Amino acid sequence: MPLGEGKTYLTIGGDVHEVYESYDHQYGGDGPQGQGGWLVHHYLLHGDLHVNPSLRVFGELQAAFENGRNGGPRPYDEDKLDIHQAFVDFNCCRSQRKTTLRIGRQELYYGSGRLVDARFGLNTRISFDGLKIIIPSKRSNTEIFATRPTLLRPGIFDDPPDSKKWFWGIYNTTAVKPSVSLDLYYLGYKAGSQTFATGVGEFQSNTIGGRWDGKAGNHDFDEEANVQVGTFKNGDIRAWSVALYNGYTFQRVSETPRVSLRSDATSGDNDPNDRHLGSFFPIYARGKYFGEADLNGPVNTIDIIPALDLHPRSDLLINLSYGAFWRESIQDGIYGFAGNLYKPGDESRARMIGQQAEIDFNYFIMPHTLMRVVYQHFFPGRFLKETPPGQDVNYVTVWFDYHF
Repeated sequence: MPLGEGKTYLTIGGDVHEVYESYDHQYGGDGPQGQGGWLVHHYLLHGDLHVNPSLRVFGELQAAFENGRNGGPRPYDEDKLDIHQAFVDFNCCRSQRKTTLRIGRQELYYGSGRLVDARFGLNTRISFDGLKIIIPSKRSNTEIFATRPTLLRPGIFDDPPDSKKWFWGIYNTTAVKPSVSLDLYYLGYKAGSQTFATGVGEFQSNTIGGRWDGKAGNHDFDEEANVQVGTFKNGDIRAWSVALYNGYTFQRVSETPRVSLRSDATSGDNDPNDRHLGSFFPIYARGKYFGEADLNGPVNTIDIIPALDLHPRSDLLINLSYGAFWRESIQDGIYGFAGNLYKPGDESRARMIGQQAEIDFNYFIMPHTLMRVVYQHFFPGRFLKETPPGQDVNYVTVWFDYHF
């Protein structure tokens, strides 16, 4: 939408996300259990104003609601109305590759979302208050940022920056080949209080790592590894994570099937009585990390997940997967996607957490409109059975997403 005779223009867009969810034995039978499921609703509306090549102003509102869940909304289910993003870009250097200074509230997303993600898929997305410098070059892009996460509250225009947390870092992506890229990064995080199976205390981590992803013919890959050091309470942090994801697409076969194998390993704490924390903290990992039922996350975990993608039609994608999960350390507990402690580890010596089967239908009804249906069954392993209730979980979700 042009404004005036110059280079000033405005674009308007948004997203409508409607979801039905239902569990049998949510969280293995822990907590309030519902009957018949519930609804969650999520809406985004943004305006993007480009005043000239040197100045951009972006604003976005978020509204999220929950209806019918026994026990009320989860922490990420409701935000009745708030400013989700509001930032200004100042571009310098009159060339195609402009250095940009971004100031204000903004989303952050890096790599495949294993460590930094806006958490699409949950009923609210997260944002950060601060500044970012974007430095592009011929073959790479570097971003330097210093922020505080937004503190999500369920009311109207009541989401301030979280005064007890800081998040900063440097993230570089370099195109090694036209279809292959290498990411190198440093991510710093500080929280006034963090909870692990070994205790609660002030936490500061420094995560250094790299990611290698791309395609070579019919083969696609996404590999990542990092180390995490820092301080926790009166001790230090010694943690790590590795993620391997490889796929192969049969281009000349009917329905163009793609087979893939995903495997992740994240360290746990081996001795709750020493001064060293071994539990890897995933910072701001994507929501529903190992499946739509959101039963476990990437802390103290080893997993293997083979999968099959099928395209019966151009507008339909079907994904079938089966995953198995173990504790990396039998001294540590299991955690949610946000690093929140779910069950401590001192009540069982078992390593097996469980297994899950999932079928995921994605139907593109029309351009910008997606219908998704997911069924997931989780079979509890010995660890969950020895830390009751440890029941089987059935999960169904149906959602519609319209992007404009």
